[in-house]
Amino acid sequence: MCRLLIVSNDLKEQQTLQRFINDSFMNIKVLPPAETEVEALAITEKLLPEILLIAIDHLDVDGFIVKRKIVQQLPNIKVIILTKRDNFQSIHQALRCGVIDYLITPVDFNELKFAIDRCVKALNQVSLMDVLNNKPTVLAKEQINTILDYIHEHYNEEINLTTLADIMHLNRHYVSRFFKEAVGMNFIDYLTAYRIEKSKQLLMKTEEPITEISGTVGYIDATYFSKLFKRKVGQSPHQFRKQYRGEHIPADLRIIYN
Repeated sequence: MCRLLIVSNDLKEQQTLQRFINDSFMNIKVLPPAETEVEALAITEKLLPEILLIAIDHLDVDGFIVKRKIVQQLPNIKVIILTKRDNFQSIHQALRCGVIDYLITPVDFNELKFAIDRCVKALNQVSLMDVLNNKPTVLAKEQINTILDYIHEHYNEEINLTTLADIMHLNRHYVSRFFKEAVGMNFIDYLTAYRIEKSKQLLMKTEEPITEISGTVGYIDATYFSKLFKRKVGQSPHQFRKQYRGEHIPADLRIIYN
């Protein structure tokens, strides 16, 4: 989960941006907005945003100065500038400051979505390197937990790496590598193991037919489910239900980093 800070003293603009981001990105947490330089610096120090969305026209001081002070606190923060200043001098100044994007207001929300997506992907490359180096950051931990939460809520639906990449605004190959490095097994093995554990619970706690349980945990073909279950568990669903009814305690597959 990437933390994003909106800096603007225009309440309507704050609300519009926050609503758009919440509707468009499930892997971004919008922090309480800042209206002044003092608020922006205080929130930065306390909540450590990773993306800065700053409306330089809607501040009590020079927005570039605020941006520079925030970057001094957090050198790796990704910055998007919103402004009505469509002139070379301002754009050149922004580029020299190393911003991700410079968007002219009124903002084109497709452009804003693309700019935020670029910020997320830039941050993700850092997260993957941290995981590969065995020193996962807060961002990396939040990202894998968001992915796991999605799997646990939608395991009975058709899920693949493309699904996860789309909902997380990530590259498919990045998700595959990141998931395996963070969790210790590849995505399909984890999804299968989670579905099997859920089916064990249903076999033990309900009288539902095996064909119905198969569909409940995400397998339309009950024959395939039975073969898969036997290969993974060593017994057919029927044999498992007969032997362990009321006795089996399913394994906890919830892998959350602390």
